Amino acid sequence: MRRPVNPFELPGKWYKGNFHCHTNVSDGALSVRDAVAEHRKRGYSVLTITDHEQTNDIAGLSDKSLLVINGMEMHPVLPRVGHYHICGVNLPGGYTSSRASRKAPQPCLNQAARAGAVNILAHPKEMSHTLDEFIHLKNLHGLEVWTSLSELEGHVGSSEDEWAAAMDAGVFLTAIGSDDTHWDPKHGWRDVAAAWTMLKMSSLTVANVLKAITTGATYASGGPTIKDFRYNADDNTVTVKCSASTIIDFKGPKGLRMSRFAPAGKSIRSFTCELPDPWPWVRAVVTDDHQYQAWTNPIQNRDRP
Repeated sequence: MRRPVNPFELPGKWYKGNFHCHTNVSDGALSVRDAVAEHRKRGYSVLTITDHEQTNDIAGLSDKSLLVINGMEMHPVLPRVGHYHICGVNLPGGYTSSRASRKAPQPCLNQAARAGAVNILAHPKEMSHTLDEFIHLKNLHGLEVWTSLSELEGHVGSSEDEWAAAMDAGVFLTAIGSDDTHWDPKHGWRDVAAAWTMLKMSSLTVANVLKAITTGATYASGGPTIKDFRYNADDNTVTVKCSASTIIDFKGPKGLRMSRFAPAGKSIRSFTCELPDPWPWVRAVVTDDHQYQAWTNPIQNRDRP
């Protein structure tokens, strides 16, 4: 499995990002400029506009506090029925998917990567993706572990199972949280800013955003903050520190799990334990009292492959 970095051990600061957002250029209700303004108000530092099969004019929308990146939600044919949903991050204005890219996922991913994009599989739980529909794909860099619109519309917002299955098969995809907002008034904007990706970077640049996604310098969240997560080889322990939570899980391969539960009416903010020897890697999942969660990427246990 490709080894992600541990962002909690890297220098830099954390930036809040969203890599899946629609506007009235496709099927969203707000203009590009208004969508950017709403994310700025909500404390985001990175926003990718991903309208369906269309890029946007984003000139002049970035400033020192918010980096706006051009993107597109691409829809190559899914053989069993319908289409894949893949968010290409950092596509040039005027980008167009070729005929071959619309017919199959691999040409789609390859074309976008050649254009400078990193690619994220969107809401696989909602799409009922089986592992063999994406495990073989090259130039796929991330997976939406949490998508707030999918949860709002069909209670299928968590794709942790699909993400974990890929890891069990030896494929690591960076954890991404996205709201997939369409600004639909019928939802009361409850999907907006209800999912995000935290990126550890030395500065706010497109190059650093792409590097964070490709190396795993992220964690995904729908609420909790993860403050530290690291493995200590000297005593074979793993530790996570977080905002107030009710459950903290360490998860390994094949559904292995160790948990700490807060006493009734109380909260917990850390968990340390010794790892069982068979675990080659470990990741943390934090759950707060509203059942909102946050997910780290896995870190390696010792020098196991």
